[in-house]
Amino acid sequence: MSLALVLLLAAGIVTPGPLILEAGRELTVVEVDFELAIAPPDETSRALVSGAEVRLVYPLKVRAKRKGWIDRKLWSGELVTIAALDPVLGRYRCQVILDGIITSTGEAETTEAALTWLIDPPPVRIELPEARRRAILKVRVRAIFSSGTKWLIFPTQNATPWMEISLEPLPEPAEAD
Repeated sequence: MSLALVLLLAAGIVTPGPLILEAGRELTVVEVDFELAIAPPDETSRALVSGAEVRLVYPLKVRAKRKGWIDRKLWSGELVTIAALDPVLGRYRCQVILDGIITSTGEAETTEAALTWLIDPPPVRIELPEARRRAILKVRVRAIFSSGTKWLIFPTQNATPWMEISLEPLPEPAEAD
């Protein structure tokens, strides 16, 4: 079986809903790629045009399926995309931050390009622990536009529902004669 066919069998795509979620796996790594399929709230677009810093938060979770027990958490983190207008340059400064570490930066000339930076982040590669490399995996992601509180007590979020994809384990390698 060719490597391309193995990778194709171990990949999944989920499109219906507010996020387009794709995930593929190699033996040691899961790669998760997603894009917001709906327009962000009007407040997000208005804030971007006004020059305010706009952040979209994408919580990510990878779990290994277990029989008769809750799924085991392998990895969870947050991918944050940021765009802010630099009034001196007249361009948008853009960043992608994964768990507090800046993974990419750039500049956008237009509001549309900055919005694209926010809603279509680069893929995330997650290393799998050796004991779970042949497990059935579940990948979950959602987009959070804003968080707040009502009456200083009740937390609120303007967010999409969780999108989930399941990845079958890679087939065992064929033994050479």
